[in-house]
Amino acid sequence: MGELAGLLERIDVSATSPDGAIRATVSGRLRLTLDIRSRDYTSCSETDLAHRIERLATTLWIRYHREYAEVEEAFLGPPGADPTPEDRRFGQEAADLTVTATSPGGWVTVTSRALATWTVRLEPGIQRELSVDRFAAEAIAAATGAIGAYRAGRMRLLDRYYDLSNGLPPWRRADSPREPW
Repeated sequence: MGELAGLLERIDVSATSPDGAIRATVSGRLRLTLDIRSRDYTSCSETDLAHRIERLATTLWIRYHREYAEVEEAFLGPPGADPTPEDRRFGQEAADLTVTATSPGGWVTVTSRALATWTVRLEPGIQRELSVDRFAAEAIAAATGAIGAYRAGRMRLLDRYYDLSNGLPPWRRADSPREPW
């Protein structure tokens, strides 16, 4: 698996808001960056800023997930047999898994369903109290926390459905190449 991990480390995707004011990247195994032009940070409302980040996060996740799936399939081959009822139940639970994380300063709260949809809540006065760089750090910390919570929750689901004492889910073991959806 070291070779696959190396390939996944090379993933680097980005997304930019339509006006070019906000840019976010995900690289490797979910390292995040967020850049916001200072004048745009202070000129929009907190609600607008939160919605813009939500849309950007959704676009970024779609791009990351697509590239991740391509790398994984190129390395492991295409999915095998049709999913079992258990695989479908696992897939549905993973798709419904919702997590929430709050930044260290409590300024930004991120909720995500399966890392596919995102909700960002900003505390009132955040733009007045935090510099754009501090805001970006808080937003990244909250998003990173949500990603970590999702990955931990998904791993618990994998273990509950597939008993990961063997280390890998069954569709990633050499003797059973089926995909869980």
